[in-house]
Amino acid sequence: MTSQPDFSSGYAPSGRAQLYFETAGTGDAVVFLHAGVSDSRMWDPQFQKFAAKFRVIRYDHRGFGKSKFPDEPFALRDDVSNLLGHLGVKAAVLVGCSMGGAAAIDFALEHPKAVAGLVLVGSGVSGMNDPAHLSAGALKYWSELLRVIQKGEVDRAREMDAKYWIDGPSRASSEVDPVYREHALQLHRDNFSLERFARQEKPLTPPAIGRLREINVPTLVVIGDHDSEDLRKLADRLAAEIVGARLVRMNAAHLPNLEHPARFSHLLDDFLASLTVAK
Repeated sequence: MTSQPDFSSGYAPSGRAQLYFETAGTGDAVVFLHAGVSDSRMWDPQFQKFAAKFRVIRYDHRGFGKSKFPDEPFALRDDVSNLLGHLGVKAAVLVGCSMGGAAAIDFALEHPKAVAGLVLVGSGVSGMNDPAHLSAGALKYWSELLRVIQKGEVDRAREMDAKYWIDGPSRASSEVDPVYREHALQLHRDNFSLERFARQEKPLTPPAIGRLREINVPTLVVIGDHDSEDLRKLADRLAAEIVGARLVRMNAAHLPNLEHPARFSHLLDDFLASLTVAK
């Protein structure tokens, strides 16, 4: 990784947490926020590619990768703010997957002038985990996972979590590219812990689920056809309620940028180019 132009790495303070980050390249800032089933390495294909055109930044959320998880109140949106402040970035395009997408949305609502664009990949949204917003399938999955966790069956919980997100709830593992699958499983193994299910983030008030129409920056929504039913429906809602948002579906589960890196990078390249033209 050190062969990247202007590469540097370090730790950004956020509360008592130290957020591990990497940055490379020069120009407009593009920040990659990873999913809760991985760490910042999930962005390897894009980090390397886009460093040639932009200042790319990726980091490990607290409790993932090289970032510790201190016992303190926290909000991922505050971590984004503190990271950008540490790096002297006044505005950036945020590319967030799943949990990272939810953090990007919350940050955009609190700091609209600091966001030049959003790319939301299999994104969550704060407020969506209320049982009233969940499908019967999701409620069944989460209740079963919680039961397994409460019994302390770590291996079984890890297996269930990986199946749901990496293969997709309705896709057999034999249908998934084995090279991609093993890579994604390794990232998942490296970051899975029961502790993360007990995380209680300081909520955005009101939550983002009812405020999507407030977002007024160029937005690309990407969703995998094999992702969960709830996230597929949520992607439709994001595209419908965020002004001017574009929705793209991919033949993937929860990590389309890893499952089909060339296709995803092409989509991202086109989106970033459209922002440059619009300036």
